[in-house]
Amino acid sequence: MLHFLIKIPGKYLLLLGLFVSSAYAQTPGNLTISGIVTGRADGQPLAGATVVVGSTTQGTTTDANGRYTLSAPAEGTLTVSFIGYLAQNVPINRRTEINVALAADPNELSEVVVVGYGTQRRRDLTGSIVSVSAEAIKEMPITSAEQALQGRLSGVQVIQGNSSPGGSLSIRVRGGNSVRGGSEPLYVIDGFPVYNNIGTNDGQSQPINPMSAINPNDITSIEVLKDASATAIYGSRGANGVVIITTRRGQVGAGRVEFEAYYGQQTVRRKIPMLNAQEYMELTNERARNIGGNVPYPDFSRWTADTDWQDAIFRPAPISNYTLTFSGGSESSRYSISGNWFDQQGIVEGSSFQRGSVRLNLDNQLSSKLSLSTNITASRAMTDQARTSINFTNGIVYSALVAPPVAPITNPDGSYFNIGTVPTADPAWNNPVVLAEGFSNGLVANRFLGNTNLTYSILPDLTFSVRLGLDYTVNRRDRYLSRLLPGSTGNATITGSDNSTYLNENILSYRKQFNNHSLNAVGGFTWQETMASSFSANSQNFALDIFGTDNLGAGSTLGAPTSSRSLNTLLSWLGRVNYVFNDKYLLTVSARADGSSRFGTGNKWGFFPSAALAWRLSEEAFLKQVDWLSELKVRTSVGVTGNQEIGNYNSLARLGSVAAIFGANQGRVIGYAQTSMPNANLKWETTAQYDAGLDIGLWSGRVNVNLDYYVKNTTDLLTSVPVAISSGYASILFNSGSIRNQGFEVAVDATVLNKERLRWNMGVNFSTNKNEVVSVAVEGGQFFAPNISSPVDLPVNVVREGEPLAAFYGYVSDGLWETNQAAGSIMPNAKAGDLRYKDLNGDGVINTADRTILGKPNPDFIYGITSQLTFGPFDLNVLLQGLEGATVFNANKYSIGDAFARNANQLAEVKDRWTPENPNLNAKYPRLSNVNPLVSDRFFEDASYFRLRNIQLGYTLPTSIKWFRSARVYVSGQNLLTWTSYTGYDPEVDSVGGGDLRQGVDVGAYPSAKTITFGVKFGF
Repeated sequence: MLHFLIKIPGKYLLLLGLFVSSAYAQTPGNLTISGIVTGRADGQPLAGATVVVGSTTQGTTTDANGRYTLSAPAEGTLTVSFIGYLAQNVPINRRTEINVALAADPNELSEVVVVGYGTQRRRDLTGSIVSVSAEAIKEMPITSAEQALQGRLSGVQVIQGNSSPGGSLSIRVRGGNSVRGGSEPLYVIDGFPVYNNIGTNDGQSQPINPMSAINPNDITSIEVLKDASATAIYGSRGANGVVIITTRRGQVGAGRVEFEAYYGQQTVRRKIPMLNAQEYMELTNERARNIGGNVPYPDFSRWTADTDWQDAIFRPAPISNYTLTFSGGSESSRYSISGNWFDQQGIVEGSSFQRGSVRLNLDNQLSSKLSLSTNITASRAMTDQARTSINFTNGIVYSALVAPPVAPITNPDGSYFNIGTVPTADPAWNNPVVLAEGFSNGLVANRFLGNTNLTYSILPDLTFSVRLGLDYTVNRRDRYLSRLLPGSTGNATITGSDNSTYLNENILSYRKQFNNHSLNAVGGFTWQETMASSFSANSQNFALDIFGTDNLGAGSTLGAPTSSRSLNTLLSWLGRVNYVFNDKYLLTVSARADGSSRFGTGNKWGFFPSAALAWRLSEEAFLKQVDWLSELKVRTSVGVTGNQEIGNYNSLARLGSVAAIFGANQGRVIGYAQTSMPNANLKWETTAQYDAGLDIGLWSGRVNVNLDYYVKNTTDLLTSVPVAISSGYASILFNSGSIRNQGFEVAVDATVLNKERLRWNMGVNFSTNKNEVVSVAVEGGQFFAPNISSPVDLPVNVVREGEPLAAFYGYVSDGLWETNQAAGSIMPNAKAGDLRYKDLNGDGVINTADRTILGKPNPDFIYGITSQLTFGPFDLNVLLQGLEGATVFNANKYSIGDAFARNANQLAEVKDRWTPENPNLNAKYPRLSNVNPLVSDRFFEDASYFRLRNIQLGYTLPTSIKWFRSARVYVSGQNLLTWTSYTGYDPEVDSVGGGDLRQGVDVGAYPSAKTITFGVKFGF
């Protein structure tokens, strides 16, 4: 038998070159052994894997179906290896069939990575790109792909915000760049660019996360492009980073069936300690006496209820997921088909999310030169998560915090108790349980995402591909306020939207390897168009609740219907060249020209270039002999990208309809008026980014270190600039202002142990980001975010030059007043025991001029720690994640920690208060009164935390079980432990939504859950 050794970077692959009949002759004490080698994550066969007998050179490689056959000693061992996977030593123990499932090697993860409009070898990358594998995605139950990124990638922050089932997430790649243009990255799903426009929570609804239409079990890899060298190929949509999602494809071989399922239970992570009924009545009576009023509860015995409203709305909730996949094919035709059902009931009564999806990926070799690739995903998502809020402050969660504990849930006759009748209740307050029963706000989203790519090989190194795609989404929201709610006579609203995005990409690709030169070039033209329409209709005053939104005509008062339609188009020319010389010197140059209908007539086209250089020093002669240094690469990049999320038609003078009544007999008359000032020079926001990086590999790749330093300067910020009242308009949309983000990133992956049956890999990532508003386009150098709705009704975020974007703004508390204050005091009406504030400008009075910066919603740094431990058939995966230096405005506390200014139930800690009998100036709370507190540092809290995000213990069943090709069972836990000083439900919160300047606000937000799940995976 003749063998050849072929060297592959970082590995040596043993290939069997020539067989002779004696190769399989049974020598004394030897057995003929056969089996299949697969990847542990997806169960797919690994063609070309090496199987060697012990430490000898005797061995073979697997065929296209992952099968092998060889002769080996009955008591010997087999060493199985494959590029990108951890080698495994398997005792033979006289077995004749040995199947092996290899675990992915995090240090060799994704030897080939997906980049914009193509792929590259990881070692040839000049830009900053990070990846998550299919194995990591499946380590925890997630609703959508973005959740898999949390804590795993340097420079990528995932903001969960409102944790309701199916709720949207926000992602920040190297910080936020925009004031109004959006800071979400561009998503590319199997080649189809999709912008996940989170938008602003309007207090009426929480949108379904568009990414939740993709079943995470179908994903094979996620790449995040961070620097301009990687993102400039996406031009006016690349400023916020690019997330590339690749789904599973069929492999050559016999048909395979895989079934994956998990079931779990969720519980609220923590409850907020509140006053009980006895304490509530005592303290509200004290408040009444302090302000000279009548005590509301002269007879405690009349109020026998002691309701824990949090217990009334929170519940243990199940979560389940089922995926069935069929895959296989021949050299000319491969397929992968999957179906998925996901069901998550919320921990708050009345909330849930379900998703059903089907995915079809086909690859066909039509001829020797022509191939066709098709990707189709169809899904239907349904949620009642918006049922948890009518608006921020009379939703279920907020209502459960403010509701008096003396109020019962129901009356003696079984009907719901009207909380507004309690002596100390606001008439507008709702019974939280009634909100769950009497308010429905369901959303159904149907989505079809598909594209087909036809590729023709013009020459062996030159190909031309044409991609056609469609992303079609139909949403319908049904909102009904039943007559159970106090003051409601029934209110039904139906809102629908229809969005179609069409895509055509025409790409020419060239790859050539000659002598010491390697060239990879792409160029092309793309067209993408999005058409959106919406409608809304409503009706009020229903005699019965049985129809809900199914019969708007049953309401006696019909509202005026509304509708809209919009269209935007993006035309692009793009090109990129990757050049490698002698495997040491690397160059990448890319550019894109975008023409967008959103831009003004003076700026229809934008040009976005980038360039990157890298030098692999480890290939130089002076380092080549350093045994412990396997990789040392220095890289740098510079480029310009844009953000075109400026909305449609904002550069034009738009007309709007106006209704008026003329005379008793003429009725309603419609007129038209110009609603905005045009700006023909309106254009994209521009981000110029510089990146310097260092990639280090030690001890044959057992330790890999990636370091990056970046500076991003975003200019031409989209801003509403005030104009003279005489113009007839309040403002004009204008490009002005700038923001800078700069930071440092480090990621370390290491193989700590690599024994025969014991393997341990660890990863650590750490990222800093300093965000600063450099300039704004308004006089005074600052402007405020929109108001936080009741109970605050004031802005708490400010955009100010020299400060972080959306910094918090308010007063500084200064303890308690010792005596009553009179004229001449900075607070002349204050009483002994009232809150005192600092006169920061020294003008002798407390007013708005005394407000100052009190924190920022974005952290100083984020970090994550991953661990994968394998011992024989057992595996243990751990993910730890946290952040430091962020602040949250606890708007809930503004009501439930205000010392009864609003009669709401209070935090239990309010018992530590100033009283005339105990005038403690160091008390945590002032005297009980009706004085509304100012927005001060008392309500801004440190949001730093360290969390056990996920822990999973798995067991791979022996391959000797004949019913299964592969089988694995596991148990996992999410959010089991959190270390934080934040006093709300969870420090990881953003009630308003990532697309708004009102960041880091906690007001009635859906709490996070602790989850325990049990799962199985079978391959047939």
